[in-house]
Amino acid sequence: MMFAVPALLMELALATPVSDTMPVFDVHGSCRAATQQMTLDAGRQKLCLEDEGSARAEVEKKWSSYPAGDRTRCAAEAQLDGLPSYVDLLECLTLAREAKAEDGQ
Repeated sequence: MMFAVPALLMELALATPVSDTMPVFDVHGSCRAATQQMTLDAGRQKLCLEDEGSARAEVEKKWSSYPAGDRTRCAAEAQLDGLPSYVDLLECLTLAREAKAEDGQ
């Protein structure tokens, strides 16, 4: 009976691939960290949040058009350091698409 719960969780994970659903990131920490590293200007954090919002909207519009493998890989990479970023996610997806276009895929 101890294996029933993990088996059920595995079935649910396989039923809905992570790449099918766009990730939801809390970007406040990322913008706070970036702002503290770059400048003491408090207005920079607002600009960072606006950039993240724009990138999120762009990713959301095209999410289903990106290959599942790229979505999964890029979503993981965009939050590797514990500071998730839609800007990083968009950049990764864009670079993956451009690389495939150059290869003629």
